[in-house]
Amino acid sequence: MAKIDSIVRISGGVLLNTPSIDSIEEIQISSSKVKRGDLFIDLENSIEDLHLAVSNGAYAVLTSSIPEIFDEEIAWIRTNDLEKSLVKLARFYAIDKNFRFIPLLNVHYALAKSLHVESGVKLLSNTTSDALVQILNSKNKTIFFVGENSFIENIDPSIKKLPIKINPDKLFENGLFYSSFIYKDMYIKETRLSSFFIPYLCALMDYCDELSIEYKIDNFLNLGHFEPQFVTSKLEKVDFGTTRKAVIFEENMQLYNEELKYLYERVERNLIETDIKYLITKNFRYALINGKKEDFDNLFIDKKTVQLELF
Repeated sequence: MAKIDSIVRISGGVLLNTPSIDSIEEIQISSSKVKRGDLFIDLENSIEDLHLAVSNGAYAVLTSSIPEIFDEEIAWIRTNDLEKSLVKLARFYAIDKNFRFIPLLNVHYALAKSLHVESGVKLLSNTTSDALVQILNSKNKTIFFVGENSFIENIDPSIKKLPIKINPDKLFENGLFYSSFIYKDMYIKETRLSSFFIPYLCALMDYCDELSIEYKIDNFLNLGHFEPQFVTSKLEKVDFGTTRKAVIFEENMQLYNEELKYLYERVERNLIETDIKYLITKNFRYALINGKKEDFDNLFIDKKTVQLELF
């Protein structure tokens, strides 16, 4: 439960009316999830959402629009910058609930998404509204891994800085996209992760051990880095590993340069392409493209099975 005047103060908003209630129970960002006594945050500036939230029993509304006050008994709070208000609320509740925030580089953050960690450790979303919900719904003293450029400022200065890379005790490559390795007497067999990322993963594992965080390794199917799209010579999309030709995507420029060097050490240079303009004309085996995989989807043809008709 929180007082209305506290919400106004923390969010930096302005109370537009004189409501008959003075406190709220919980904070919701979805109008359909609002219950009696809740504060609804109007992310979409939607009249329909406001009406649904109020009909569901909202005691307060936080919005950046100029709302039509159709219920004078509840609190209507307006803010000039809703994103900034969400950040202020998240920071307040994070301090109030005694959370610890551990900063990770983007590559470690991506790897951490595929770890099964204990319930008291979570990855904080990079989307402000989702992060606020996580903070509100998490228990006191939760540990959060946070990515670069997180809006959380109060990083615990006592936490040891994460090393960028630590080499495994033994590394076994199986092509570019599968590897096995041994680290600290732990044998990880045939995980779908390029050997390029194993030193980053070992650094993350060592960090978890340092903080006494229990974890399990899983396959890294949606890592978001060094993402391959296997294709035919006509750039038709095919399933993973079903051809010898793949277009690989990397958004992070620093990682891109390191990955290109990694490819040059393993594949003949004349089989590597880096210019997207030549994908259809060059006989490449691997193409490394700087950008998100989904942003280049129109380059590829969805291969469809042609069924022959008898008549």
